Amino acid sequence: LLERLASFLHDVNLLAALGIRLALVHGARPQIEAELKAKGVRSRYSQGLRITDEAALTAVKEASGVLRFDLEALLSQGLPNSPMAGARIRVSSGNFITARPIGVRKGVDFQFTGAVRKVDAAGMLRELDAGEVVIVPHLGYSPTGEVSNVAWEDVAESVAVALHADKLLMYTDRLPADRKG
Repeated sequence: LLERLASFLHDVNLLAALGIRLALVHGARPQIEAELKAKGVRSRYSQGLRITDEAALTAVKEASGVLRFDLEALLSQGLPNSPMAGARIRVSSGNFITARPIGVRKGVDFQFTGAVRKVDAAGMLRELDAGEVVIVPHLGYSPTGEVSNVAWEDVAESVAVALHADKLLMYTDRLPADRKG
């Protein structure tokens, strides 16, 4: 998986070097599952979404943080023996997503699982205008500072709509019918 991701990000580097404005939204399901398994915690899902309790939220934060650093590292490398050798792609990330808790649905308390309330499109556009690739994790933040685990597909769609994107490309190892946040 990491080899395929590295190859994909080399293509992203090339697009960024050509001046194409890119916002990358990432999820971390396999990494979250690995974190939970390592801690002996079982994942719980309902209605196609992860039930994010405190243990799951800790795993979500850890997995998302590691993945962010891995993405930044892969986007920072030039491509030897190519016109991209020595190219420096700038990357930014931040709290661009305001989330709201999903709450209780059909008797299930989703706890720290959230949904997109708002996208800070103006903040993202400032970074894109500066020539940076914007990385947007599958996390959202409430106005009072709580963190929510949000389905990456919902974040990607909301970001694309807020930015009036010409294209929305999704790179995943899962079929859309297999949606678990």
